[in-house]
Amino acid sequence: MAFLFNWAEVEPDEYAMTTTDGSIVDLGERNYLRIDGEGDESSAEFMRDAAILLTLGKFLSTAPTHGIPIATFRKFVHYPLMVNWYGTLHDDHERYQMRMKQPNFMPADAVIAAINQLRESMPMIGDVTYERFKEGLEAQVSQIGLVTPALVEKLQMFIGNSPFVIDHGDDWHRELYLNDVTALPRSQWQIILRQQISVADPVAARNYPIVIN
Repeated sequence: MAFLFNWAEVEPDEYAMTTTDGSIVDLGERNYLRIDGEGDESSAEFMRDAAILLTLGKFLSTAPTHGIPIATFRKFVHYPLMVNWYGTLHDDHERYQMRMKQPNFMPADAVIAAINQLRESMPMIGDVTYERFKEGLEAQVSQIGLVTPALVEKLQMFIGNSPFVIDHGDDWHRELYLNDVTALPRSQWQIILRQQISVADPVAARNYPIVIN
C-alpha cells in the first residue's frame, strides 16, 4: 500500500488540538496557496474562498490522476486552511489572507495547471496565487468552536508566563481551521489560534520547548 502523507499524523505538534494550555512553534518558509478577501467567518466571501482553497487543495493532492505530472510526488492529505486576520487579537474580523500549505515537492506550474482545469466550474479560482510564506515564531492554543475572549485571554496568559512577548510589529494574527468549515457548523470548527511572538528572555528561551518545522 502506498504511503499517504497525513499532516495530522506526521506533524502532530504543529497542528495539535491537544494544545489547550499553549505551546510555541517556529515555522519556516513553506509553499502556500493564497487568496485575499474581506468579511468575517459568516460572510459569503469567506465561505466562497474557503470552498475554493479546499477544492484546489483536494485536487492537487491527487494531481497526477488529473494529468498533472509532478516529480517526486507523494500522495498526501491536503493541509488545513490558515487565515491571517488583520488586526490584534481583540479586533473584529474584517479582512483576511487565506492560505493552504503545500508540500515541498509541489511546483508552481502544477498549481497553475490545476487552476486552469478548475477555472470553468469555479471562475474565482483565478484569484488564487502561489507563494513562499514564513510564519515564524508563534504561540498557539486550540479549542473547538470560534475563538472567544476567554481563549484570547488564555493565549495572552500563556505568553505572559513564558520567556516571550507578543510581537506588536505584526498587525495580523492567525487561525487554523483543521476541519471542513464549509460543511460543519461553527460550533464544531477545530481551531488553532496563533500570535506572532519575539524573545523577551534569551537565557530562559534557550531551553524552552519549541516545535520547529
